Amino acid sequence: MMATEAIKYIIGIGEPLIGRLILYEALGMTYREMKINRDENCPLCGETPVITKLIEDYDAAAENPETFEPAAD
Repeated sequence: MMATEAIKYIIGIGEPLIGRLILYEALGMTYREMKINRDENCPLCGETPVITKLIEDYDAAAENPETFEPAAD
């Protein structure tokens, strides 16, 4: 389903799931849709983002996550 969303977004057709989340329960073959509100305080996509680029050293961050701050410009 994620690939389908990416294709829809890239070629500009269909209705993207912006602001919505689809929950799929495989055992019962059921779907549920939830509305997701944007968090204005999100450090990545909020009003004033503090995470603005990817970290440089992923291996070091994975080994010591408490020592790495979110990357900023």
